[in-house]
Amino acid sequence: MMLTAGLLYLSLFALAARMQRHRPVLLGSWHKRPFVRHMEWAGWLLFALSLLSLWRSADPGMALVAWVGLLALLGGGIMLGMTYRPTWPRMGVPVASIMILSGLILPA
Repeated sequence: MMLTAGLLYLSLFALAARMQRHRPVLLGSWHKRPFVRHMEWAGWLLFALSLLSLWRSADPGMALVAWVGLLALLGGGIMLGMTYRPTWPRMGVPVASIMILSGLILPA
């Protein structure tokens, strides 16, 4: 589930960072780089990968329910972070990357 949560967080972050009004807040000085226009594709790809990562679980039905719950939790966390403390969603990117690596290494 750590792999799924990390992929889902990065996908929501990338989709939010692709929006013009959120880009300077989320990306800081990187918001004028040429890779920004590809962040939407990366966000949707990570979103699909988070769904595909559920196949590793023993009970895919319960994993899908947990994915929907994670979607609401992480989306709300990013939204509240952008509202009150804009640096907090940026600090979640390395944490999500570590979650993805540990989710790939540790068994499901």
